[in-house]
Amino acid sequence: MTAAERWRLRASLEERVRELAAAYRHAHAPLTPDRLVGGIGYRWRAAALAGRDGLLERRSRTVVVAADQAAARRRFTLAHEVMHHLIEQDGELLSDLHEAYEGAALERALERLCNLGAAEMLLPASAVRRALVEAGPNPRLIWELAERHGVSEAVAGIALAGALGPRALAAVWGGRPLVLYHGHGPGAPARGSVLPDDHLLAQVRASGLPHRGPLRLPSGAHAPSAWARARAGRVYLLAPEVEGGG
Repeated sequence: MTAAERWRLRASLEERVRELAAAYRHAHAPLTPDRLVGGIGYRWRAAALAGRDGLLERRSRTVVVAADQAAARRRFTLAHEVMHHLIEQDGELLSDLHEAYEGAALERALERLCNLGAAEMLLPASAVRRALVEAGPNPRLIWELAERHGVSEAVAGIALAGALGPRALAAVWGGRPLVLYHGHGPGAPARGSVLPDDHLLAQVRASGLPHRGPLRLPSGAHAPSAWARARAGRVYLLAPEVEGGG
């Protein structure tokens, strides 16, 4: 398989996962926690999970979520685990996934696709596209879509990055010093990584002034056109295209 063919296959996988998630949403809305897992014949419970947000207990047909999660995060975790089940049950999709990726890259791709599908369940791509048409890749959409649709900012970031394209990045930093709360897309630093005080994004928070233009990311990747804004002690970033990311 050529690099171009592999790229097209990966783009196709993302679109098919969105379609799978959208069909599930239409069939089982409103997606309360019970209806989220009930659609695949599962129940759910909260429990202490060391280093994990959730897992599928296939023998007992139970989705287990970390007990310390907020309600919005819990819904996303449930949707993420449901996507694992739906992808596993789709033989053609699973086969193409194994054709496009292997090894550790396969595991990363599966997690990314489950995140993408979970975001589509809770925040439809049609609503995200309308918001982008109206506002452009403005990072304020991360908090606005989260508030409007009752989801977490992480879900809104995943949905926005997915709508902007496979090389897009959405990220939010917060705290003192600034650490990455969540990042989605190539070039995203590791969650919890500290942003240097002299980085341009730290200056965005310190000054309160937005940045629009090229940006070198802490991971070493480069965004030719990025948009960053500060709000309530956080820094929000959208970049439609990232070069040099994973």
